[in-house]
Amino acid sequence: MNVLRNMVAAVRPSGLVLDLQVIRPDPVIESGETPIFEIWGEPLFLTADAASAAVKDAIARNRLAQEAVDDHDVRTQYPTGPDLVDDFADKKRRIPQDAIPQLLAASGPLTVRERCRLRRLRVLQHGRNE
Repeated sequence: MNVLRNMVAAVRPSGLVLDLQVIRPDPVIESGETPIFEIWGEPLFLTADAASAAVKDAIARNRLAQEAVDDHDVRTQYPTGPDLVDDFADKKRRIPQDAIPQLLAASGPLTVRERCRLRRLRVLQHGRNE
């Protein structure tokens, strides 16, 4: 993956790279603490899976060493449902069509919760023609 290759090439050997990726399951729209809808995340997961595979390959080839992993929730707050719908209008992830009328009618705050993985990676060596 070109992004990983460029990122690793920009860091000196023994330097650190932080890698943040979204991970499964699908993001969830919540009202308060109550889940109300899932967002279809598969288009974004395809990209994330390819990036994760590239990191795995770099680790297997002794280009990177994984030093730490933290899986955590990231929450994005929206003041209203229409704000949330508007924010997702041009994203790869999709709100279910049957959820949109209810979200557009929601005048209170909503949250999107998604799982993310943060990895601390150490550059071991730079490969040639990577």
